[in-house]
Amino acid sequence: DDDDDDEFSFEFAKPPVAPADINLQFSSRIFPGVEGARPTVEILTASTFSLPVERGWPRDKNSPEDVAASMRDVLADRLPRFAQEFWQLELVGAPPAFRGLRGGWPKVSEGATAAALRWSWLPAPFPPLLTLRLLGSEEGGAVRFELGGLACAGSASACISISCAPLGVSGAPATAESEGEERLDVRLTTQLSGFPVAGRAWGFVGCGGSWWHESVRLPAIRKVLEGFHSMTAENMMLFYVAALQGGPARS
Repeated sequence: DDDDDDEFSFEFAKPPVAPADINLQFSSRIFPGVEGARPTVEILTASTFSLPVERGWPRDKNSPEDVAASMRDVLADRLPRFAQEFWQLELVGAPPAFRGLRGGWPKVSEGATAAALRWSWLPAPFPPLLTLRLLGSEEGGAVRFELGGLACAGSASACISISCAPLGVSGAPATAESEGEERLDVRLTTQLSGFPVAGRAWGFVGCGGSWWHESVRLPAIRKVLEGFHSMTAENMMLFYVAALQGGPARS
């Protein structure tokens, strides 16, 4: 069969460029509980990824800020799916993939039933490990998800935010004779806030769950967040370009 002899050929929208250093940073800070509430932790993870710059086509009308906002929405949609794959969970109630935030994530403002990450061996009516509802986003700001489920038991304010900020354009621009190697560097930040240090059961233990948090809970969260940031730095430039205004006209 001739079809069997055909080789798959993938052509990049724009050839990948040498990326900026990922500059991956991770930090966590514990806050004491207020009025009998459980202690919570704030976890901040930040990294840099790069996109090849495309200019000159009629569709290339974006500013670096526009591209960063678009990537923020793409990555906000991708993060729960990455966690699902990383932990081998089921993701229930989420919109179809690859539609960004326009795909229909459940929203707090609409009172929608939350999407849920759950173990396949612990189906409904048992509670899910984690629930997510879109809190919204501000122009140029962060996308935020309200979090719930077993992992957030004891906290009514747990949320995760995803933001992207342009760091600038570098490299040689394209000319009539050369494709150029311009790149746009973007800083990705994920912030987990109001997340309980440990579940309710640890309230009966004198250590208050600090051992569980430091030995099990925090390392598990760190692995998935750092994995997500590493995936972003490695893969985004393969599938996306920064279509910036300016440059030689093309037809």
